[in-house]
Amino acid sequence: MHGNRKLPRSIREEVAHLELQLQVLEIIDEILSGTSACEADARSSLRWYVSANPGQPQRALLMHMMSIQRSDHT
Repeated sequence: MHGNRKLPRSIREEVAHLELQLQVLEIIDEILSGTSACEADARSSLRWYVSANPGQPQRALLMHMMSIQRSDHT
């Protein structure tokens, strides 16, 4: 192995990754399609994290959820 080269994913790993990404995108879509006024701030936050993490929906959703959790405890 040389340096920081990534090992290629197996087909099974790639499929699992794509399935997870699809699930995350469905969750994001479900949240963003909501119309409840009391959830407007959460939708705005999620939109920000999605735009700040292009191509990384899992990271965007995780960061959003962590920010919501922290704000609930403060």
